[in-house]
Amino acid sequence: MNLSKVNRQFGENTKNFIYRVLKTNIMILNIQPGTGISESDIGETLGVSRTPIRESVVKLSEERLMDVYPQKGSFVSYIDLKLVEEAFFMRKIVEREVLKLATQSFSPQAIKELEKNLKFQNIIAQIEEDHTELFFLDNDFHRIIYKEVGKERVWEAVQSLSTHYDRVRFLDAIEKTNLVPTLDQHKEIINIIKNGETDKVDAMIDKHLSNFKNKIGYLIEKYPNYFLKG
Repeated sequence: MNLSKVNRQFGENTKNFIYRVLKTNIMILNIQPGTGISESDIGETLGVSRTPIRESVVKLSEERLMDVYPQKGSFVSYIDLKLVEEAFFMRKIVEREVLKLATQSFSPQAIKELEKNLKFQNIIAQIEEDHTELFFLDNDFHRIIYKEVGKERVWEAVQSLSTHYDRVRFLDAIEKTNLVPTLDQHKEIINIIKNGETDKVDAMIDKHLSNFKNKIGYLIEKYPNYFLKG
């Protein structure tokens, strides 16, 4: 199995490492929806035993990224538009409140983190053909905000429930259809936080989270084999 490289973190146990490798490759569509997962291939590629692989598959199935069928095997789930819509609904509510909290209290250091992140986003957008790293920087931009307002565990829950939504976001990222609006809106978000403009939060969240929604039809047409039928 040809897996994109994922660096092992210091002190990370084998099960968590395998889980991160598989999840990363599924989220960036290196392992495409509908693909069967071979425990022996993964074990050979990563040099690990089958037990932590099975445990990782169970965790991924709980996040709706894998479908496990007794006697048949484990398969990467197709993108389910119902789950995309549910995640969109949840994020509109949660991120609106998180950004309002950020306008009320946000440290200068955290502002610098956001600005540094955005600089990297702009650099990659200008010089890199592969926008995989841009997708992860985008996620980290929002994670910084959640963390600064004391809602990092909420961010983890949001990420867990946004697996199908984020795969559509990744498709949109590699298509580069919303690249300039997204980067401009990140700059606007920083300014809203800096200036404490709570009154601008609702409109910004509606605009920012809706970037890709009008592109879903195009993405389904271009990548029909990635989406759940019916």
